[in-house]
Amino acid sequence: MKKFFKRMFAGMAIGVGAAIPGVSGAAVALIFRIYEELINAVNTIRKQFKQSLIVLLPILLGVIIAVIPCIYLFSLAFEHLMFILISMFVGFLVGSLPSVTDEIKGIKPNNKQIIIFIISLLFVIGLGVASVFLGPNINLDGQFNEMPFWLYLVLIPVGILAAVALSVPGLSGSLLLLVIGFYRPLVDHARLWGGEIIKSGDFSNIGKLLGMIGCFAVGCIIGIVLIAKLMRILLDKHHDSTYIAITGFIIGSIVALYFNYEIYNYYLNWTGVDVVGASINPVMPIYIEIPVGILVAISSGILSYQIVRQQRKINKKSIEE
Repeated sequence: MKKFFKRMFAGMAIGVGAAIPGVSGAAVALIFRIYEELINAVNTIRKQFKQSLIVLLPILLGVIIAVIPCIYLFSLAFEHLMFILISMFVGFLVGSLPSVTDEIKGIKPNNKQIIIFIISLLFVIGLGVASVFLGPNINLDGQFNEMPFWLYLVLIPVGILAAVALSVPGLSGSLLLLVIGFYRPLVDHARLWGGEIIKSGDFSNIGKLLGMIGCFAVGCIIGIVLIAKLMRILLDKHHDSTYIAITGFIIGSIVALYFNYEIYNYYLNWTGVDVVGASINPVMPIYIEIPVGILVAISSGILSYQIVRQQRKINKKSIEE
């Protein structure tokens, strides 16, 4: 039961991270030291179904518990307190980064590994930059309102793409969705149609809601299975280079969190620019939210680093025993 709740709690953290553009759910799994266990469970689910299910069920349950309320809460937070929310996750990533770099502690990277680090770093930063330039040109809201048949089919490869990023620590599936224009339509329509059912008992769009979530979920499952096999091979045969790439992805995501389409619009709103189609209404002026955001980043960073230190002590004790 202790392991069950530990995995479920980790799953909740993964779900929260996956919902935030720039935060990698897989990186959160790595920080909670269940990433390799998760990859192994996915890879051996056919041969060791019962054992894999024991690992995957609480994690999946935690993800579901966290993602559903987070879709609603983060949608609101993006409108009113985005900088503070982003800062909290930046602090979490910075404070937890030593748990990842511990895997390559003492390793002197060669030229090839340095290049791998630079490429992975720039790739994630590039996603954030690309979302700023491509975001205004991609508007799928009208298509999601109607939900034509072809859109359900498109959501399957979109889910695969999101899952590939979700399964690689440091790559954010939600940020990738942001770049290709699917993040806000998915979140906003899930919130809209779910709200209609809960608040007014209006089930007129339940078919669209279930179809949208179902097709996206099918794609995610396919993507996770495929990438889990690849990551298992990379971790077995290229452990150090893989973790160096992961470190680059995570550091790049810290930059991308502060520079992507959503928060760029938030910055513009602070300067008095009215962004067409963006639901933004900061409750704090810039001179208050930025200092508060910095304090939140420092606090979450210290808290997450304390968790890392505690985990190090537990690992050291288990090795000695």
